[in-house]
Amino acid sequence: MDAPCSRCGKTVYPTEKISCLDKNWHKGCFHCEVCKMTLNMKNYKGYDKKPYCNAHYPKTSFTIVTDTPENLRLKQQSELQSQVSVTPRFLRVQMSSFGSPAAFARYVQSIEP
Repeated sequence: MDAPCSRCGKTVYPTEKISCLDKNWHKGCFHCEVCKMTLNMKNYKGYDKKPYCNAHYPKTSFTIVTDTPENLRLKQQSELQSQVSVTPRFLRVQMSSFGSPAAFARYVQSIEP
């Protein structure tokens, strides 16, 4: 016995049958769920066992998993790095590499926003 069409429920005969998305369709009933554009086996996209054209294929949106152990570690590391302060010893080492305090001051002024 011939199976019913998934869209209209009428019998689908072999000469007009499209078997796709685990269902049977009339050629005219195999169209986009949104715009009703007639589709074929080359230009359809299936989603949730329903046919769509390329323009109306549902887009999947990705979400971020925020509380994984790796993300928590990275968040903690970023917070620690943002709390770094400049020590007097660090300043002395930096100034000595410039040769004079004036050269270091010019450098600091050139990089400040």
